[in-house]
Amino acid sequence: MNILMVGPDPREKGGIATVLSNFQQFYTHPKHKLFFLSSWSSQHKWRTEWQALQRIRRIIREEQIDIVHFHVAQKGSFFRKALLAKLVPKHCRVLFHMHASQFDVFFQNSSPFVQNQIRKTLNRLDRLIVLSDSWADFYRQLTSTSIAVIPNAVRIPEQSSFQPDSKTIVTFGRIGQRKGSYDLLQVAKKMEEAFPDIRFVLYGDGEVEQVAEAIQTHQIRNVELGGWIGKIEQKEVLKDTVLHFLPSYHEGLPMAILETMAAGIPNLSTRIGGIPEVIQDGQNGMLSEPGNVEEMITKLTAFLKKFPMSRTLQCGRTKNDTKWFFARSIS
Repeated sequence: MNILMVGPDPREKGGIATVLSNFQQFYTHPKHKLFFLSSWSSQHKWRTEWQALQRIRRIIREEQIDIVHFHVAQKGSFFRKALLAKLVPKHCRVLFHMHASQFDVFFQNSSPFVQNQIRKTLNRLDRLIVLSDSWADFYRQLTSTSIAVIPNAVRIPEQSSFQPDSKTIVTFGRIGQRKGSYDLLQVAKKMEEAFPDIRFVLYGDGEVEQVAEAIQTHQIRNVELGGWIGKIEQKEVLKDTVLHFLPSYHEGLPMAILETMAAGIPNLSTRIGGIPEVIQDGQNGMLSEPGNVEEMITKLTAFLKKFPMSRTLQCGRTKNDTKWFFARSIS
C-alpha cells in the first residue's frame, strides 16, 4: 500500500513537523511505503502551497497512491488541506490527522457558514484520526465520519536524562498566552525567595519580545529565554534538567511532553487536551488546572523539597524496554 502524507515541511518548527520528521526517519513496513508532500513552509509559504496544489494529483498518479494522509491543525492549515482533499481522486481514501490544539475554539468562533463547511469537509473523509479520547468526543459532535484515536509517539533514548540535583526547570515549544508562559512568570517570581538557586528557561519562539518585556517590567531574575533549539541541542539541555513545566491552556498532545517523558524528565502540566491521558497526577508527573498559579506553586514546591518524590514518579518512562513510547496502548 502506498501512502502520501501531506503537511508542513518536516524541517519546520512545531509539533506537526516533528511528527512528520519522525515518520520520515523511522517508519518502515514491508508492505506499506510512505511518500511526502509539503503543503507549507515558513520561508517559501505561497510557493510551497502553490506547488502542493500543482503536484498532488501527479504524485498520486505516478506513485499509485492508495491513501492520502493529511496532517491538519486549525484555521489556515484546515482550509489548505480541505482544498487539497478536493483534488484527490475518488479511488484514494482520504484521512485527516487532527493535531489542532484549539480546533474547538476555532469552530466556535467561526460563522455558521464556515461551521457548515467544516462539517461538510469532515463528513467527506474516510477516516478522522485524533490524538486522545477527549478530542474524539469533541469531533464526534461535528461529524459522522469514523474516528480513530492514535496518540503521538517519540523515540526513547537509551538512557534517562533526569538529573535530580539540577537547578534548571525548562519549557519547550511556543512561547505565549496559549502555552501559559505568563503564568509561568508568576510562578517563578513567587518561588524565587524560597528557591533562589532554581532557574526557569523557556526554549521556543512566539511572543518572545512580550515575555522578555514582562520579565524586565516585573524584575523576574530567575527566568531566561533560550530561543528555539533543535533536537541535538535539546538533548544537551536535558542533561541538566530537573523538570519540564508546560502550563498550557490549549493543547492536542504536546510532543514536548512526550519527548521529555521519554527522556526520563518529570513533567508539571495542565489538565487539558490529551495531556491527562498521558500524565497521571502523582504517578508519572503532576497536573494542575490551567491558570491556577497557586496550585502550580504548591505542587512545584513539594517536588523541589522532596526529590525522592521525583523518583516515585518513575520519571515519565515506560517500564518495558521498547524503543518507542506511546501515550497509551492503541490496540
